[in-house]
Amino acid sequence: MYIAITAVTPESATINGQELAREYVETVLLGLLVASAGENHAGIVKVAEAFALAGLNLEAHPKASRLYEGHRIEKQREKERREAEVRAHAERCREPSRQEIAEYHAEKERRAREIREHGARLRAARGR
Repeated sequence: MYIAITAVTPESATINGQELAREYVETVLLGLLVASAGENHAGIVKVAEAFALAGLNLEAHPKASRLYEGHRIEKQREKERREAEVRAHAERCREPSRQEIAEYHAEKERRAREIREHGARLRAARGR
């Protein structure tokens, strides 16, 4: 089902080229379209999405509102999961820069020098 909602004003909305009162659209027409979808949740979500994107209120039909909000939240979770995967893969495949490699080696050498100095102090304290 294709729903073209245009020219939404506080008093009216144009749906598929026909201007209707906004209150009628939000209460009666939304209910009729949801009822025509029956138990087809995908169809109900499409209708509710068209209404929500046009700025119309979904509160007159709780089932449509609930299904649309659930769908919207699930889409957001999926988007966040994909973005996290992308960041994880990018970090896993990232190659360190020359500066980072140089800093790593300098830090490694500093730690080794501290360990050698500590060992030398211990040997000197024991008199060896």
